[in-house]
Amino acid sequence: MTPFLQTTGWALIHFVWQGAAIAAASSALLRATARRSASARYIVACASLAAMLAAPVITARLLWSATAGSVNPPSASTVTDGGEAVLMPRATSAATLARMPAFEDRGAASHPQGVRRMFTAAQGIGGAIERALPAITIAWLAGVLLLLARMAGGWWQVRRLHHIALATASSRWQTRCRRLAYRLGLPAAAHVVESALVDVPTVVGWLRPAILLPIAALASLSPSQVEAILAHELAHIRRHDYAVNVLQTIAETLLFYHPAVWWVSRRIRAEREHCCDDIAIALCGDPVGYAHALAELETWRLSATTMAMAATGGSLLDRVRRILRVPITEEPRSPSWAVTLALTMIFTAGAGGVQHLPSVFGQSIALTRSVSRTPQIPATPHTPATPQTSAAPAPEWTFDGPSPPAPPAPPAAPVPPVPPAPPSPPAAPAMSPRGMAPVPPEPPAPPAPPAPPAPPSPPAPGALSSLSSTHEWHMQWSDDSHRYDVRLRGTVTFTDDLTDVRRLSDGGALTLRDSSTAVPHSVEITSANGTLTHTYFVGGVKRAWDDEAKRFLATELPLIVRRSGIGAEARVQSILTRKGIGGVYDEIDLLGGDYARRLYLVALIDIGQLDAATVQPLLQRTGRLMTSDYDRRQVLEHVAAMVTLDHKGAAAYVQAMASMKSDYDERMALAALTRRNQSAADGDTLLPALQHIKSSYDQRVVLEEMLARGTLSADAKKAVLTAVPAMPSDYDRRQVLTTYLAHFAIEPALRVPFFSAVRAISSNYDRREVLTGLAKKGASPRDVQTAVFDAVGTMTSDYDRAEVLLAFAPGVDAGSRPAFVSAAERLTSTHEQNRVLAALVRAERR
Repeated sequence: MTPFLQTTGWALIHFVWQGAAIAAASSALLRATARRSASARYIVACASLAAMLAAPVITARLLWSATAGSVNPPSASTVTDGGEAVLMPRATSAATLARMPAFEDRGAASHPQGVRRMFTAAQGIGGAIERALPAITIAWLAGVLLLLARMAGGWWQVRRLHHIALATASSRWQTRCRRLAYRLGLPAAAHVVESALVDVPTVVGWLRPAILLPIAALASLSPSQVEAILAHELAHIRRHDYAVNVLQTIAETLLFYHPAVWWVSRRIRAEREHCCDDIAIALCGDPVGYAHALAELETWRLSATTMAMAATGGSLLDRVRRILRVPITEEPRSPSWAVTLALTMIFTAGAGGVQHLPSVFGQSIALTRSVSRTPQIPATPHTPATPQTSAAPAPEWTFDGPSPPAPPAPPAAPVPPVPPAPPSPPAAPAMSPRGMAPVPPEPPAPPAPPAPPAPPSPPAPGALSSLSSTHEWHMQWSDDSHRYDVRLRGTVTFTDDLTDVRRLSDGGALTLRDSSTAVPHSVEITSANGTLTHTYFVGGVKRAWDDEAKRFLATELPLIVRRSGIGAEARVQSILTRKGIGGVYDEIDLLGGDYARRLYLVALIDIGQLDAATVQPLLQRTGRLMTSDYDRRQVLEHVAAMVTLDHKGAAAYVQAMASMKSDYDERMALAALTRRNQSAADGDTLLPALQHIKSSYDQRVVLEEMLARGTLSADAKKAVLTAVPAMPSDYDRRQVLTTYLAHFAIEPALRVPFFSAVRAISSNYDRREVLTGLAKKGASPRDVQTAVFDAVGTMTSDYDRAEVLLAFAPGVDAGSRPAFVSAAERLTSTHEQNRVLAALVRAERR
């Protein structure tokens, strides 16, 4: 037998009890952290799997060292005692030999024959295990090879999906993925594609990750739910779960025969999904909608490769319960635990103490080989040794008779744990005898996803820090021909012609460094006791403050001030005093970036006391000069907050938004206008801005905020209703119309645009919700009822049509009765038709 087969076989046998012990400790830690975060439990599970990987390696190392020191005959010596030859390994110490007679005498005095029979039986078991070691190791190697082939197949499949994804054009969700990646702190968003090759959203790749969205499943998800799924997949990327999953698969391959390894690995995957669920919910803020999305995706999941990250990993029931904060009942014990416990009890008896592995294993191998070559001789009793009076350390257990028991025989290769059966789909609701369609469950209304946080104020080209508590500025700016570094401590005021510093706060300092040429030039201006001191450096060498230094400062200072916006408020105040608003506008035209323009425009709004007329040139410059949506939105929000606009001012405000590309910034700017200048924004003003917003969610938020105020003009109401058909989402259309009905009645002049918006809803459920909401407001005029019955006629679901007609049946009068009966006759289900007509009869009898 080769040392490799022997060492590997014993390491595999000993891992049975080692893995069980590690799993027991892991289970206790997981129970202790049950109320902690999922990240804490994930770390515990990963550490347990790492310990399981390390345990057989350490054991094999110890066994190899012990075997190498005891397999050679010269390493053993023969000890003769009472005519019986015993082969002792060289590792046996003199102290051990000295203690052997005392121990043996004590054993002979008590039960000599029982002891010898016990160790004779153990010797036989050890020999059987020793002979089975090659078969155990070869069987393990065969299992590892099979699982390696399986892992290679999964890797090839993921690699194929990755290549196909990178070669496919980006999905329409790429922009939202980029925004989510920015909020997660990822340097770049993953490549998002829509694919028919996957059944559930999946992320593949490590260095260049790609997210594959299934085309079939996306049709049943709302935009907010898709964003939550994208956030989940991006969380996998940010946490580097792909690399951890590969290492986890390797552990399952090498230690496949132990049920505890599969249990720990399953817990790692479950807690990994919980961690990503927490990140997705924190990012999108909609646990109910996210749980609904998971349930919807589960219906599309057929299979998944273990080498990829999917949003449907782990137990769906546990994840949904955890997301919705429903208590999770205690899981039933897996049958694999019974197998693990039985194997542990068998092998723990022969495993011995871990701390004695080198000595005990070495002695066991040498003694077993010696006795197997020597015929057994009945032991002769010995004279009891005189007991020692002094306290001595406890003797080691070594014997001069039969060899110590060999390690127990390895178990048969355990059957891999049976994966849990997938949850059975919910039973279909029973149909009534007459074919009545079942009442569909009330779908949870997904709450509005949280507005993304406003991005930080972008500086001028380069990096510009904000004012700190110590009034320190630092700007680095470079382009094709300039390279500047500006540092300011304190507050500064410049001369009107921007050739020098007029005032600098006491103890302050301003440093300007120009590295545009090979030899850098810099100016340092300090203030002490009201006195300014100028210092000029060329190439790091101090020079006199002469005409050359003054020309350098006068040349570079205007460019730096107009690029960075430093001292904007003081300059606006100075220019406004000397030249009026026109002078400030002229200075704004000379500025070099949107960040500086924003600072000057906001300062002018605060200082200039503008009104609806004088603010219009400012709004025109905002729309014409500024290209940054964020900076433009900041200026517009400041205008809406500080200036009372009239109709022309509101029109100029909306015109300044015309070239904005960000739906979020446009929504925030428009909401600020309608919130503070509601009377100035009529339908003709609002409608172009509403239709320019492409995001259905952002449109809905603006419209709901307008409707919630409850004091809109007729033109504004018409603009709201006219904007609804252009929204791409039926859910958002329904939400807007439901909010409209909650605050307003359907006026005769608005009946046509309202029902045009209703007919634009293609979802039977959403249209039914709007129309039944109208019925709950009370009796409706005859023309409104007729329009409702016409809208019902274009619905495709008999159940939803019947529900609307049942809601209006109590209020049907003689004039609207023909339209009601005509709508009822168009129902194809006899049962639904009977329900509706019976309700009409009961209403007329009353």
